[in-house]
Parts: sequence; structure tokens; C-alpha cells
Amino acid sequence: MDEIDFQILEVLKENSRKTWKEIGELIHMTGQAVGNRIRRMEEEGIIEQYTIAVNELKLGKSIQAFIMIFLKSNQHVEFQKYLKENTDIKEVHRISGEGCYMIKASVSDQFALNHILDEILKFANYRVNISIGKIK
Repeated sequence: MDEIDFQILEVLKENSRKTWKEIGELIHMTGQAVGNRIRRMEEEGIIEQYTIAVNELKLGKSIQAFIMIFLKSNQHVEFQKYLKENTDIKEVHRISGEGCYMIKASVSDQFALNHILDEILKFANYRVNISIGKIK
């Protein structure tokens, strides 16, 4: 990895639909050279996937909740299965320090959030923080 690879990654993070030629124009390389570097980074596992950013608010998901989980028992496998199956749960991080997991959930209303929290109570205690605005 060199500085050019990092520049390519920054462009792809901003918009992964840019063509190799467009990226090349931004970083002063040919499209073919950019493509070779991207393929190498894919083969090396540096680039794992291409994805999209979804505006949850425009999909009717007006509440973004961050839920710290304090597991009551060793039911990690069952709890993780529930988390993976719930489409309103967008991110799950196993953490060190206070708590066991940090969850990001996107829901349409308080009723939907309460439903998730009721399900979580079967496995764990929790603390909820509601996002009041995204900065980055």
C-alpha cells in the first residue's frame, strides 16, 4: 500500500460507482493503472466489497438508536442469531469495556423500538441512546 492506493480508497469510499477513468483523472493516473491497483487491492482482501449508503429517514426510519447490551448469560450464539435476523438492526459490534455489544438500530417509530427492546430483554439488559443528528 502506498499513498496512491490510499487516494484511490478515499475516492471509492466517497463514491464506489466512479469509473477507473474518473478516479484516474482525480489522482492523475490512467484508468488502466487505477484498475490494476483496484484489482490488486481486491485480491489482497483490502477491498472486501462495494456497498451503498442508504438514507434511512427517506425510508421512513426516523429513529436511530444506539443500544448498549449487557448480556445476562452466556447465550451469545442465540443472541447473535436474533441480531442477524432482525432487519431493523443495522450494525452490531462486540465490544470490550462497559457492556458486551453495541447495536445500531433504525426504526420507524417508538413502537418498533419498544418491540426490539422487548426482544433484547429476553437475553440482556440494555441502555439506549437516541441519535439527534448525524454529523459524519
